[in-house]
Amino acid sequence: MMNTRRGSAASLGPIVGRLISLATAGAAENMAIDQAILDSVTRTGVPVLRFYQWAEPTLSLGYFQELAARAAHVQSDSICCVRRTTGGGAIVHDQELTYSVTIPVPPGSAGPRSVLYEQTHAAIAEALANFGAQAVPFRCTGLEPPSESRNSQFLCFQRRTAEDLIVSGYKVLGSAQRKSRTAVLQHGSLLLCTSLYAPQIPGVSDLLSRPLNVEQLVPQIVANLSEKLGVDWQLGTLSDEEVYDAEQIRRERFDSPLWTTRR
Repeated sequence: MMNTRRGSAASLGPIVGRLISLATAGAAENMAIDQAILDSVTRTGVPVLRFYQWAEPTLSLGYFQELAARAAHVQSDSICCVRRTTGGGAIVHDQELTYSVTIPVPPGSAGPRSVLYEQTHAAIAEALANFGAQAVPFRCTGLEPPSESRNSQFLCFQRRTAEDLIVSGYKVLGSAQRKSRTAVLQHGSLLLCTSLYAPQIPGVSDLLSRPLNVEQLVPQIVANLSEKLGVDWQLGTLSDEEVYDAEQIRRERFDSPLWTTRR
């Protein structure tokens, strides 16, 4: 079964999950693929780990944000916009690495969801350490928790929650979740460099004053997640059913103005 114990390996050895290689796609397609994977893991119980980037600079709105709130951030008003199925603040997807990890969970169980945040962010922090970046969860920084008004900022990376990864006082990784009856999707954004469309937010490379190599970083994250989640990630591709479902979801939801403007 999926390991949900803090910092331990699954007692019966690792289960096999699918690893979807780093790829680039459009905004609606990226969101639709994540949803299709969540539906697939709900049916099959097979974990999926995916890495991706964006075909063009994109602003993703949190599920509960109003489209009109874009006016609060003029630097990103000219770029593509998509609404996520997960909550939280808006993210400028540009100079970054995005991941999604989807695992089966027992119906009605909340424990694995909180552990998934901790283990995934720890895996990424350990990978960043190999490049000289000391990334720690916000809860371990000793900094004052943000006020309620601070955590209502439009941009996700101007907010702080307990498991957000912090480098030199700046948030560089944030994640959000969506749960089905028997699976949970967690996707998150690792800021690599400052974007022209969010110039107030530095990335890891800016804080280190040297570039991060994504091709070297991803395999280290995969290895760390294998150990922490007890999953043997085997390289694979999206199934024909996932490809078909993602195309349907893209057209019916994420490409639809009704979805984007629903709030």
